[in-house]
Amino acid sequence: MARGARLFIRLRQEFKDLLELVLFPGIAIFLPWPWCFRFYRYLSQYSWLYGERTAQALAAAQSIIPVEDPVRWCAAYRLIQLVDHGDLYLSLFRSDRWMRKYLELTGPGWPGNTPFLAITFHWGTGLWSLRHLRSQGMAAAFLSVRLDRNTFARRLVAYYYSRLRIREVERVGSAPVIYKGGSVPRLLEALRQGKSVVALIDVPPGEGNNCLPIPLFQRQAWWPSGLVRLAVSEGIPVVAFTVSLDHETGRRYLKVAGPLPARDQRQLMEALAGCFSEAIARDPPAWHFWWLVQGFFKQ
Repeated sequence: MARGARLFIRLRQEFKDLLELVLFPGIAIFLPWPWCFRFYRYLSQYSWLYGERTAQALAAAQSIIPVEDPVRWCAAYRLIQLVDHGDLYLSLFRSDRWMRKYLELTGPGWPGNTPFLAITFHWGTGLWSLRHLRSQGMAAAFLSVRLDRNTFARRLVAYYYSRLRIREVERVGSAPVIYKGGSVPRLLEALRQGKSVVALIDVPPGEGNNCLPIPLFQRQAWWPSGLVRLAVSEGIPVVAFTVSLDHETGRRYLKVAGPLPARDQRQLMEALAGCFSEAIARDPPAWHFWWLVQGFFKQ
């Protein structure tokens, strides 16, 4: 491919990232949330928005579950993407007063007497969970893969957006991010310091990684088991949580389940899989990682 053509493709991708990660989501800074959410709903009707990723997500979902109305499903998926990206800018520029107005807690709430491991999924709009933890006087360290420039294949806008999001996670969690890869000592140290740890578990296990079978989509699937093994061996309390979006009003609902049974690894893993399955059944397009779903069935 000629150098000029490669440059054009790269610039087109950067412009697309600028629109989808910065300009459109960043409108949340300037508009009252009800107006902004109406604008997001309007934008979500256009198939070019998050087009390739939405098409991948739909195809993957259709291979697993029935999708009765693909057009509506895709609009809902795009809306979740917009709101989730917009949450970064809302978190940067809105106070806890905004959160109390638009986020509602369901379930028993966070355990209040001891640090815990809070496990969630790439589903819904989870950033406000860290703000809610902080508002309850709890610091939380987020467990994350390490981001570097090579991860983003020369996509500078996406790279700097992700770095900004990580910094915001550290700010609202009041604790440094713990990066995977030799993370167990740092995770245990955070718990000893009275901080909770927030982590996501719904990623396909990589080659050579420890994993456990789970029932998922009426099939046997596999999830990485490192967090579950650590929680059981160290006696760490575990909760699962999700933050869902009302597609009509833009309100968020933080649902906390637990403490989960953690006497053995399989029991805890199946409890987490049940929470995940319940979330998927409630709002299938809210899962960001549909395009990775086939990786759960490979072992």
